[in-house]
Amino acid sequence: MTADITILTTHLYLLAYAGWALFLLILLITARSLAVLSGKSKADGFPPYHYNPACPLNRLHRAYQNTLELLGVLIVVVATALWLGNTALSDTLLPWIVAARVAQSTIHLVGVNHWLVQIRFGFFLVQVALVSWLAVDQACSLLSLLKP
Repeated sequence: MTADITILTTHLYLLAYAGWALFLLILLITARSLAVLSGKSKADGFPPYHYNPACPLNRLHRAYQNTLELLGVLIVVVATALWLGNTALSDTLLPWIVAARVAQSTIHLVGVNHWLVQIRFGFFLVQVALVSWLAVDQACSLLSLLKP
């Protein structure tokens, strides 16, 4: 029964991470649509490589893009944990990974200055460290299956 609960929790937090990315995307689509429909911007007025940190819409776009930077790796690592049935660590680490991602995105939306970037980077490092820990744990579990 406990294994089923940790598997469910692991799925829930992976979905929460993806849900956060989806939430940011919906905000971005809504903001851009309103800008176009109100005549403030042209439909092609959102160049992908132009970044003006003073513009909240640009920060929202960058926050969304940054959310995707770790999502693929996280999916593979968590899928491995689920396949192995080894979700105890993911059950523990995923809430912190999601919280660090939400904090990083929120700080990005607040503004950009030296200290905010430093804090944001700290939250990114937390995510990378925790996903790395989880990946190493899963790799060790896989390697233990190879022993005769």
